[in-house]
Amino acid sequence: MISFAQKLPSIADKSVNIDGINIAYKDEGAGQVILCLHALGHSSKDFTSLFNLPLEKYRVIALDFPGQGHSSSSSLPASSILYYSIANKFIQLLELKNIIIVGNSIGGAVAMRIASSNPNVKLLSLSNPAGLDKRGFIAPLFLNFMIHFFQRGEKNKPSFQHQFELYYKNVLITDSALERRNEIVDNAYLLAPVLVQGWTSFKLKEEDLRPIIKNISCPVLFTWAMKDKFVQFGRNKKAISEFKKQNLIKYPIGHTPYIELPERFNNDLISFIENH
Repeated sequence: MISFAQKLPSIADKSVNIDGINIAYKDEGAGQVILCLHALGHSSKDFTSLFNLPLEKYRVIALDFPGQGHSSSSSLPASSILYYSIANKFIQLLELKNIIIVGNSIGGAVAMRIASSNPNVKLLSLSNPAGLDKRGFIAPLFLNFMIHFFQRGEKNKPSFQHQFELYYKNVLITDSALERRNEIVDNAYLLAPVLVQGWTSFKLKEEDLRPIIKNISCPVLFTWAMKDKFVQFGRNKKAISEFKKQNLIKYPIGHTPYIELPERFNNDLISFIENH
């Protein structure tokens, strides 16, 4: 498999070995732990703005999933199941307690898996997480379309770079996201294999996380990107309503609030933490 280490933008400056995989991460501050889990094909760099929180009060940790950022690749394909195993062992190795988890997309799916089984999770902040879609006959058709699209990158099709750029203009849509979007687009061909793997995993029955909602008892803040064309609010609305303790904030953005509206997200997160 392709090694992405030292090739994709990341803010990670520490590492730990988990199951033979070098997991890179950034860890700063003291006090309340905030563990940040990024979207598929992204990295810890998505959470740069969270390190602007008062670090005398918060310990912010952002890791790179395998094959992304500065982490080495896994012999297993990308999925929230694999990432959950890695993140759970990461929590144990660092002996993290009383955790707030901030997760986006597949990182949100991992956060839900952890919260459903780990009593050390105090709060969740989920942004357009995978695993809550109502599925039905449309979902597999859409997933197959996206898998085929990313396979063009695996095959090094010359048109893929431009097509990927057009795609990402619908993912990260604000002016503040331009630099980050360009970084991701510049690495389109390197990212294609992990994107194929991850989107293929979304078809698995095990990736439907609606059955574990009942096991999540901690308060959950949903910060939903309402202009997301791929993880649509309407298809997730029912599942969101089934969480025991949930707050919902709607943002006029494409997918990732920490990149697209960082100051607003930080303020909303702090307010949620202080009220719980």
